[in-house]
Amino acid sequence: MMGCFAENVVRSSCTLSNVPPLTLWRSPVTPRTQRFAAHPLLLASLLTATFGLLFGACGDAPATGDVGTGLIVENPFHGPHQTDGAYRLVMEELVQFGAEEAPERELLSQIRGVEVDSDGNVYILDGNRLISFTAEGEFRWESGREGEGPGEFSRARSMFMTPDGLLLVANQGERRLDLFSLSGKFVLTIPRDVRGMQGFLSPTGFLNDSTVVFTGAAMPTGTVVRLLRSPDWVVTDSFQVIPTLEDPPPGGLLIGGSGAVIDGQIVLRRSDMYELSIHAPDGDTLRVVRRNVPDFTRHGFAVSGNNLLGVSFYSRISMPVALPGGYHLVSARWPTNIPDPDEHATASFSGENPPDPINHTTLDVYDADWRLLFSIENEELDALDFGTVRAQPAPGDLYIVRTSPYPHVARVRVTVEKSE
Repeated sequence: MMGCFAENVVRSSCTLSNVPPLTLWRSPVTPRTQRFAAHPLLLASLLTATFGLLFGACGDAPATGDVGTGLIVENPFHGPHQTDGAYRLVMEELVQFGAEEAPERELLSQIRGVEVDSDGNVYILDGNRLISFTAEGEFRWESGREGEGPGEFSRARSMFMTPDGLLLVANQGERRLDLFSLSGKFVLTIPRDVRGMQGFLSPTGFLNDSTVVFTGAAMPTGTVVRLLRSPDWVVTDSFQVIPTLEDPPPGGLLIGGSGAVIDGQIVLRRSDMYELSIHAPDGDTLRVVRRNVPDFTRHGFAVSGNNLLGVSFYSRISMPVALPGGYHLVSARWPTNIPDPDEHATASFSGENPPDPINHTTLDVYDADWRLLFSIENEELDALDFGTVRAQPAPGDLYIVRTSPYPHVARVRVTVEKSE
């Protein structure tokens, strides 16, 4: 069992920037109602998933305010309990999945998805195959190989477990969706030309026994969150996030994104500032959570003349993780030495070898009202070896992916303890 405290509190004050308020409008369509939410959100490029609302952060303590249909929570750079020891994060490792050297069939290399069934059996999308372990970490089976035929994998990107107990794999660069049984048997393929999945959409999760959430870029602009009814994959509802772009990407590059389904709500994130927005399935904004991070750096666009050479990604915020007691965890990283992302990206793609980003990494602990309590940062976070959360069957019951000293999945129990 391991407990960690973060240190070094930084407090600052500022004022809210001048931005338009949130609005929500609905436009009836036949035969269903389609809902559109208009926000001043900057959405992630097609190459990444990012969302958010354009406001500044301020003060030494969290501030809340009603804007449109949502509640905004502004947090400072560090929470009030950064150094007082009032809270601590405790992580207990229970079991590992995957081998370091042998047997070869248990070696993991490219972990793209992790799911867990009601018996605790673990399913891992690893490169061009599926592999399963018992709850105790014993090998069960492996299935699949590289290829584009039924039951084969090529550029598989993600995996979700359906409410009726199938594994849904986004395969072939998300050009098709494949369903597998929990014994690894191929069931069927859902092609991307079905009505509800047209466009740049990615499966995000399930709301109930029949509703699948897809998110992605919407033509000609914006991001769509689309709800589909399985198994006929017909759109039952959707809402669209429209950005107000102060600095539009060059070359007409579309801005779009994806999200996550957490506790029946749709969570979106953005890349140019530390922010999460939480939405009801009908598109209403329930909450917007921000942390004041001045160094949080947007994408860098490398441009030569009228040509876009490429895009560099600098900062990232994770989807939230639920813990017992209503606490939440969010991880993030951002560079501290990239004042001009476009200039740095252009130098990188032009072969000028600019300085490597010096990243600040953090694991932030929030209470049930999304007020930042404290953060575990940099060397302390490295010592915790938290990894990347890929599955969460219950609050605090996490399946994390680590790449060092070898690729593996670990089941850990994470709690927040409050001092008496």
